[in-house]
Amino acid sequence: MKKIIIGIDISKEKIDASAIDVRNSQLGVLKLDYQAFENRPMGFRRMLVWAKHLIKGVTLEEVMFCCETTGGYDRSLCDYLFAKGLDIWRESSLQIKKSSGLRKGKDDKADSLTIAEYAMRHMDKAVYYISPSETVRELKALLLYRRKLEQEKTSKKVRVAELKSTAAKSKSVSFILRDAQKSIRALEKSIKECEKQILALYDSDEELKRSYDHLTSIKGISVVNATAMIAYTNNFKNITTSRKLASYYGIAPFREVSGTSVNKKAEVKCYSSSMLRAYLTQAAQWTIKEHGIYRDYYLRMSAKGKCYGVILNNVKNKLLHLSVSLIANDMDYEENHEFLRVQRMAQ
Repeated sequence: MKKIIIGIDISKEKIDASAIDVRNSQLGVLKLDYQAFENRPMGFRRMLVWAKHLIKGVTLEEVMFCCETTGGYDRSLCDYLFAKGLDIWRESSLQIKKSSGLRKGKDDKADSLTIAEYAMRHMDKAVYYISPSETVRELKALLLYRRKLEQEKTSKKVRVAELKSTAAKSKSVSFILRDAQKSIRALEKSIKECEKQILALYDSDEELKRSYDHLTSIKGISVVNATAMIAYTNNFKNITTSRKLASYYGIAPFREVSGTSVNKKAEVKCYSSSMLRAYLTQAAQWTIKEHGIYRDYYLRMSAKGKCYGVILNNVKNKLLHLSVSLIANDMDYEENHEFLRVQRMAQ
């Protein structure tokens, strides 16, 4: 049972920490103290010394830390506390903002207290941070770098196409076209090298290699989609169910119903990563063009009058559900795999 909650607002240079006593939470928020520390290991050590002396007799194991997701700025703190065996809850900043109600004004001290109050009111929903392995971090870095290379290549190709269709022939235009095409070839080479580095990382880690093999056994799931799933779920340790993964990808439909005046059909929400959703969309589009169960599903639903967008989103959900199932059961994909898996378990 946690006795103290410390809300932490993190910026590049410093961290602001507000501590509250939750031993008698029914009495409301009991503020203990506020301090600011440097966002580096020395500051983290000073924060722990401060936290240890907030209430006499309360150990650090009885303290829960909570912070917002702030990209790379919070990783060092989360890894430091995780290595110390302490509990830190890394929550979405949007989730905290939506749950904090109307606020007038804003500063780092008030933000840290808001985070602490959020953690106190939603303590039963706490999901403690699990530090990803170094290999998973490297996979994510390579995936994002590959994404950047792809964007640059697409931008170059668009520019080349525009020049070919609109610009008159001249020495300058010819030079631009040659140089742009040279850049495109260099980018394509870099993308291939990036993929080689990703595959080399899988070969160096047996657990990740097994997950990668399971995922890529699905037709349509290539190195990019498999790496995205592994990197953003911490090899399915942070997100363990297909429904949560679909919600994270932004493809899980949610319905809005209230009384007799509000009755909206189920729709997907935009609270997600556009990169992950785009990668999965490409996989789904490929699968419904090829022969197989998803092609058959697409034809069957089309015959019933379902629109393309709904069918495509359903296929994306099916791919994620299948991916989670394969990882959970430690097996590669095979036709009618659910039926065959149940049959093997019954033997």
